[in-house]
Formats: sequence, C-alpha cells, structure tokens
Amino acid sequence: MSDIIRNKSAGKQPAPGGVPGVPQWRTTGTLSALQELVEVSESVPAVVARRAGLSTSELHSLRHLMRGPLGPVDLARLLGVTSAASSGVVDRLVGHGHAERRSHPDDGRRTEVVITDSGRAEVLARMTPMFESLAALDATLSDSEREVVERYLRGATAAMRDLLR
Repeated sequence: MSDIIRNKSAGKQPAPGGVPGVPQWRTTGTLSALQELVEVSESVPAVVARRAGLSTSELHSLRHLMRGPLGPVDLARLLGVTSAASSGVVDRLVGHGHAERRSHPDDGRRTEVVITDSGRAEVLARMTPMFESLAALDATLSDSEREVVERYLRGATAAMRDLLR
C-alpha cells in the first residue's frame, strides 16, 4: 500500500510543512512565495482588463499585438480560441480604437491586426507601474543573486510547461 493511501486511510495529517497526499513535498519559503506569485498572477489579467473596460481576451490580444502585427488565425491560436471568437475580439478592439485591420504588406489577400497608439497607451498605462516595481526590485539584486533567481524561475516555468505536454 502506498504512503498516500496509507496516510489517507489512517486519517493522518502530513508532517509539518508537508502537503496532504504528497509525502515527498515539503513547503519551503521559496515554494510558498512561488505559489503566491502564481495565484496573484492568475488574478492580474481580469483586474487590469476590468479597469480598462476590456475583456481578458481583449487585454491578452493587445499584449500579443504589442510585439507586432498578427493575422487573425495567429491571434486565435495564441488566445486558444476559435477564429470566429478571435474575430469578435478584434471587432471589439477596433470598436474601442485599440486595433486596426490592415492588408498584409506581402499578401494583399490576407489581413493582419495591428495595435493602435490608443491600444498601446492603454496597455502601458495599466501595466507600467508593475513593470517599474519589478525593475526596481531586480535592480536590488547582485549579478549572482539574479543568476540564482533566474535559474529557479526558469526551472519552475519548465515544471509548469511539462504539465501542458
């Protein structure tokens, strides 16, 4: 009988710092901080979008468009939605004045979606305070501390990406 089943059937609580059902997991300060970061980051898009009068899909679209023009199908793929749903998001962004549809420069039969100055300003107005705080925090780290933090965050990202495969 596995430890998980034995602990569950015996009604035992995990050891201090442990997690029920996962005997090898021990909560540490770094794991707690990472969990808190993940939980807070899940809330950020909805709150920022609501304050901007946008849907989360519209905000995510603007974030992707900040990197450069995208075709509607590419945008749908990035958002994880159908082309029809993506078209509705683009329609609303165009209605807000935050995006434009243009002919693709290399293929006039295709369309691309481009962020407008208004869309860029909206994203930056909402996100710049967080970016400035993160940059100030990063500036307090030494190069060797930054290397450790980067290694930890890249490893955590890889562990999460493994779940997506």
